[in-house]
Amino acid sequence: MRERITIAVGIDDSWSANGAVDWALYESGLSAASIRVLHVVGDRPPAGLFHDGRGATEAGKRLVADVREYLDHRDSKGLHTAVVLSGTPAHILAQSTGNDRMLVVGRHGRRMLGRLLIGSTAEAVAYGAETAVVVVPPKWSPGDRDAPIVVGVDELEYCESAVDFAVGLAAERRAPVRLVHIWDIPTMFTGDEPDTAGTAETARRYYGDRLDATVRRCCDKYPGVSIEAELRRGHPVAGLTDAGREAGAQMLVVGGRSHRRMMALLLGGTARGILQHATGPTAIVHQPGTRPAQT
Repeated sequence: MRERITIAVGIDDSWSANGAVDWALYESGLSAASIRVLHVVGDRPPAGLFHDGRGATEAGKRLVADVREYLDHRDSKGLHTAVVLSGTPAHILAQSTGNDRMLVVGRHGRRMLGRLLIGSTAEAVAYGAETAVVVVPPKWSPGDRDAPIVVGVDELEYCESAVDFAVGLAAERRAPVRLVHIWDIPTMFTGDEPDTAGTAETARRYYGDRLDATVRRCCDKYPGVSIEAELRRGHPVAGLTDAGREAGAQMLVVGGRSHRRMMALLLGGTARGILQHATGPTAIVHQPGTRPAQT
């Protein structure tokens, strides 16, 4: 499969306050990929409000011109482009980036009940895009290039695209890939009493053997890449976000498998929770054949 050589970046008028453009510039410098800046002018204003479509388009053109100037100032040799599109932002971004290596969006939202909500557009894009979606937190800045790329895994056949993506980033940075599997057993099997029957230890060995098998397959598939492994017990969202934070990870990568009966949630529960709680850049990479059909 031919490597994609463009990085799409979805922007709005808050682009300078989030890290999407800066992260894309950083990745472009490592991969020599060009950047495609996309700004979508919404064509469905809230009911009852006057919508100046022409004015919005002109404002969009000024916005992408500002971003182009920013890119040119920091990367004068880059062949970067920018365009204004019209439609529903999440849908247009998802449908316009299938040939890009990845789509980068900024993490928006507001603090509510102690949680940072990422914003409906970023979440919907992560659900609907065919390509990998990288969600970058506000004021992102480069960290340790030797820090690992952390990937949440189960069996390799269900997360191979996520691992492929992580290995590509790690190769550019000469960084290790850390495969993290989170396991737990329902308390109905252990109760609140000490685990005298050894149920938890049996489960730990079982999941450890599965992770070891995944590591062996990855080492065979990606020779020359440093593959690390970590087994944690707990909730997958807390476990993976903690693993990324404690490792100082350059990125946390998770698969985006969804279930048709839960389409209202947009993403699978783990991926959605990680997008809400992760403190660093997070990539959602759908495994082919596991994303629900668009309606």
